[in-house]
Amino acid sequence: MSHEIVEKFSTHLKNALTKALTFAVEQGQESIQPEVLFWAIGTESGCVAAEILKKAQVKKNLMNRLVLSLPKQKNLTPSNELTLELSKEAKRAVEKAVLTASAHGHSYVGTEHLLSGLLQIHPAHLMHFFEKEKIDLSLIRHQLSLVLNGTSHFPKLTEHLSPEDSEETPLQESPEKKTSALEYFGRDLTSEEFHKKIDPVIGREEEIQRLMEILCRRTKNNPLLIGEPGVGKTAIVEGLAKRIAEQKVPAPLQHKHLIALDLAHVVAGTMYRGEFEARLKQIIEEVQEDPDVILFIDEIHALVGAGSASGSMDAASILKPALARGEIHCIGATTLAEYKKFIETDRALERRFQSVLIKEPDSQKTREILKGVAPYYESYHGVRISSEAIDSAVSFSERYIQHNQLPDKALDLLDEALACVRVSQTEINPQTEHHYLLKRQLQETQEAKKQAVLSEQFDEALLLKKEEDHLAMSLQNCSPATSPVIDYTITKQDIARVVSRITGIPLKDILSEQEGFEHLEEELCRSILGQPSAVSLIAQALRRAKSGLSEPNRPLASFLFLGPSGVGKTEMAKVISQTLFQEKKSLVRLDMSEYAEGFSLSKLLGAPAGYVGYQDRAKLTDQIKQHPHSVVLFDELEKAHPDVQNILLQILEEGEITDATGRTVNFRNAIVVLTSNVGLERFQRAGMGFVHDQTAEQQLLLADLRKELEERFRPELINRVDHLCLFKPLTREVLEQIAQKQLEELVSRLKTQNVHITIQKEIATFICKQANPLYGARDVRRQIQTHIEHAIAERILKNTGRSFTIKLRGKTLSVVQTRP
Repeated sequence: MSHEIVEKFSTHLKNALTKALTFAVEQGQESIQPEVLFWAIGTESGCVAAEILKKAQVKKNLMNRLVLSLPKQKNLTPSNELTLELSKEAKRAVEKAVLTASAHGHSYVGTEHLLSGLLQIHPAHLMHFFEKEKIDLSLIRHQLSLVLNGTSHFPKLTEHLSPEDSEETPLQESPEKKTSALEYFGRDLTSEEFHKKIDPVIGREEEIQRLMEILCRRTKNNPLLIGEPGVGKTAIVEGLAKRIAEQKVPAPLQHKHLIALDLAHVVAGTMYRGEFEARLKQIIEEVQEDPDVILFIDEIHALVGAGSASGSMDAASILKPALARGEIHCIGATTLAEYKKFIETDRALERRFQSVLIKEPDSQKTREILKGVAPYYESYHGVRISSEAIDSAVSFSERYIQHNQLPDKALDLLDEALACVRVSQTEINPQTEHHYLLKRQLQETQEAKKQAVLSEQFDEALLLKKEEDHLAMSLQNCSPATSPVIDYTITKQDIARVVSRITGIPLKDILSEQEGFEHLEEELCRSILGQPSAVSLIAQALRRAKSGLSEPNRPLASFLFLGPSGVGKTEMAKVISQTLFQEKKSLVRLDMSEYAEGFSLSKLLGAPAGYVGYQDRAKLTDQIKQHPHSVVLFDELEKAHPDVQNILLQILEEGEITDATGRTVNFRNAIVVLTSNVGLERFQRAGMGFVHDQTAEQQLLLADLRKELEERFRPELINRVDHLCLFKPLTREVLEQIAQKQLEELVSRLKTQNVHITIQKEIATFICKQANPLYGARDVRRQIQTHIEHAIAERILKNTGRSFTIKLRGKTLSVVQTRP
């Protein structure tokens, strides 16, 4: 056996062979028997073969008994020289091991290969041992199969075998490849084939220049790109690779190969200790041997802990020595959060890299990026892109999509808008359909031919082979039709439609947010009766917010509704939500009586890590993440714990807050409404109006309320609210209007249940007189339930009819059944 193939033996295998030789010499044997090889690999601590035998319940005491039971040979005197040869059977086992490694494309010969070789030659004494000890050979073979098929495919080994060493014909020599492991686990970003698949990198010249400067340094020449997901870290590296391929780089970087390492691929299939380390070690050795290779590891934080198990090293620890000595060039990319969590905590790893912070591009640069890649998207989808669509993709993504970064979120909008048009307007091409039909028939024929050969039906297999050749020729002559160019240009409306689907905001609000706000007072007054001044103030504030005049780093608008119970404060928040966003989910109502204790604050932001409820849903932040365009109602704020005001201070001033998981939640597209009953006795005085009524009495009321508010709440909180809205007590006239409106709603609600009622006009006046003005509209609803709904419910349940008239007889109401 040649010296080259022996060098491919793993350390564990060499140790096992040395152990077998020593044992044979000590026992005075003439040669090394297969059973001794089996004992040596089975007792070699930490090797793959030992792990396999351990799983099969082959214990060390059994293997010791095996070698001690071997028949004694003639030479019983131990030799002083370690010069024994392998027996004929043992030599065959080693040759089988080499061939097994070659057949599986492995770059080394390990103990697992020798175990496979021993099982292939069937030594009589070893087979008798398996049978006697009732060892399950099928389990050992199954575990061997998993290991051999799971280990990576590397260069052939049989090129080093001489013909006399092998019982089989040696395979043809393949040309030596310097980066075989890199080719299997990595992808060459500087290859011409890869460049055809990537889009151009635009607007990142400064970052690419910084990368080249770091790579050309004498020491610490390993750049680490740090930035939020979607800002273009990987694209910057691809831009550098394109420059290297086009020779538009400084002399030290010319003719370099930028290899993207797939770390998940390296870890995949490593079942036993040492496999992952061996793979990574070989990759590092190949990079060390070739100075023209630069490694790129995306999501480099995955190195920390990758492949580690009890008593083994992780990928970062294996990579650090090579980085420290400057023997390899490496570019990494990770996010800010992962950098702080994994890289920054490992100071030894952090100092090997030079950090490069990749910031989110601004709107102008994002437009340039989209204009640069637009032709590639047009070619792929067959749809034209207008300049208006590009501008809309940038502006809409910046305003309405807060959880992603530019340019990624703008490209997502553009791509999805193009896909929507393509799906809705593209028809199935007959030529393409015929091509895929032929392709499917060819695959079915190939599978049928394979089954025929396996079942030894060779005549049928021959016919299927002819059919396969005919289908292959037809498929070659029938190419799929290229995507037709659709006569359509996407515009602002198409982008807005995608934004509406993603965010749930009505399409009309995205396209023309200012339209319809001229008559906002009328819409609000139809639902909220008796509060014209409050409605006017709220409508003005909402118009100002929707026109873009409000501060961009604060909520769209914030209100503090003050007034007695039942005057429409909570109802106003519901109406604003329905009018502006037209969705029930767009109102986030938080009853502050639920947050009277300090520990209940975790319900709003989520419990900190390590506390009970850490993974539970947070009522405030989780809803705003899903529905950023909402009305957030903090109802009856005076009942909440004072720490709730700390949360409100952040929301009202900066328009954002950090939840328990460390994520920033954006409130800049939300409307914040606080309600309070502070100063209730002041509102119950007769003649109280609004702050906009310029009378001394109203000014005095406002001043008194401010003093009382500052006593109950923090002054800085009151100062951060945009508008104080005073809701006055409802008069008898307003209560009568509310009664009439609620009676009409009752008629409509019963009509859907096929119950028809007629209500006389004076009924509303009667209900109004029964209600207590101190309790507002809520008592009106209560009186309707007491005097009307209870009586109708009894009639319906008794099945006395489905048509009624409500009449006033004296000071009581009566329900009279009528004919439908």
